[in-house]
Amino acid sequence: MTGPLTRAGRLVRWFVRPFAGQEPSFYRAVTACLLAAGLFWQMNALNKTYTTRVSCPLAWHYDSARYVPLRPLPTALPVTVTGQGWRLLRANMGWGSRPADLRPVPLPGTRYLPPEAWHRGLQTALEGVQVTEWAGDTLRLTFDRYATRRLPLVLLADSAQAKAGRLTPAVATFRGPATLVNALPSPYPVALPLGTPDADGTKIDLVTPARVRPSVATVRVNQTAQSAAPTRNRRRAAKAPQ
Repeated sequence: MTGPLTRAGRLVRWFVRPFAGQEPSFYRAVTACLLAAGLFWQMNALNKTYTTRVSCPLAWHYDSARYVPLRPLPTALPVTVTGQGWRLLRANMGWGSRPADLRPVPLPGTRYLPPEAWHRGLQTALEGVQVTEWAGDTLRLTFDRYATRRLPLVLLADSAQAKAGRLTPAVATFRGPATLVNALPSPYPVALPLGTPDADGTKIDLVTPARVRPSVATVRVNQTAQSAAPTRNRRRAAKAPQ
């Protein structure tokens, strides 16, 4: 009884038999024909119209010296487009494409970018294809003005060396979003991490909220006040009556 494996083996031998025992030039010719057929099929397929989803890169333009986004701005947006296969391939691979230019008005309290502003930018960047579906109606944005404050630095009261040490520098400048900078306490507290050595001149990091940049990254703790106390005690003992 002939099983399916036997029939499959006969079919393979029938297909391979014409190629057995041929000259090397025969195999090269067959390979070239197969490659040419595949190339023509691919070119014919790319000439047809398709609908697919692509990711369009974004380029943001605003006064970055005066305004700061409180949340990261998106770097790309997915959109559904319709167009010729060649153009869709270029859009997917990024060949010769440019990012969409978006120019928001970054006033404090700005919460979104209206559709007419970013739809036009994306359609201009995706030249040659038609956008048929957008990622949404609005782009959520949050901007704030930059602010700068100069604050004195002080050790936290619960730090072990708070009464004996002073900080160098004693004043730092903080720059960041106005809502965060204006909420910083004055004087600005600096905490000693656990395990900080009790040596004079120890450096500690100046920790700030996210998006707030201090003028110095580290401060130095000087123990001059603590070392001066024994000297004053010795002077008082020397002046005491015998």
